[in-house]
Amino acid sequence: MTALLIWLVMQLLGGIPYSVGLSMNAMGKAVDTAGLLAIGLLGSQILELLVLWKIRFFELRDTVRPFPGWKILLISLPLGFSVLYGVQILATPFDVPDFMSDEIAAMCHSVVGVLAVAIVGPISEEVLMRRIILREMETATGSTWGGILISAAIFAIIHLNPAQVVFAFPAGVLLGWLYCRTGSLLVPICVHILNNSCSAIFMLSGVDEESVCLPETQALIQLAVCAAVAVSFITLMNRRCPKEKRISDSL
Repeated sequence: MTALLIWLVMQLLGGIPYSVGLSMNAMGKAVDTAGLLAIGLLGSQILELLVLWKIRFFELRDTVRPFPGWKILLISLPLGFSVLYGVQILATPFDVPDFMSDEIAAMCHSVVGVLAVAIVGPISEEVLMRRIILREMETATGSTWGGILISAAIFAIIHLNPAQVVFAFPAGVLLGWLYCRTGSLLVPICVHILNNSCSAIFMLSGVDEESVCLPETQALIQLAVCAAVAVSFITLMNRRCPKEKRISDSL
């Protein structure tokens, strides 16, 4: 609860520059609200990490240690990408409202925005959701999967935006499973960065989202490819890391 309260306070602080920009625009002054949103978001993410570190909720070395090994990292990236891309294909036909797409796309046209969306954001979210909340929920429930599922649900809820909520829950389950299976926070961090970086590149391309909706046959083919790739790399991961580790016992 303390960590979530810190996150909430940081979100409110990070939204101040954006709110000021909206107010100035309403008064007839041209202000780059996307730039202000990016600055506020990046600042809140960095401040959140600093506060959580200062009160000893995590150590900086936790983000890279224990190092899982290059083979596990190389297995986790295509595994994560194939699963998350498959989830995106499945979610597209439902046309879930996305209230933040324009703002996030505008943010990604600046270096600060890309850092917030693709790099610092994934690190801060993984520290909060996997390193802190998953561990605490695992201890509270006495179950590793209890920790994974509850942290994934919280991960989905805090995104608020309906389109992100639908995507965030299965993403949270995958990232939590990777963390518990490998015992390394670096693995979900890297997968999260890869996913958000691909999204940022897509937004920077300026392609209209409606124009990339796949015909049903093509979508099914891509979904089948994603499933085949995911199963292959999950099999490899199971050979390297045969069972989930109790994160609360190893920290």
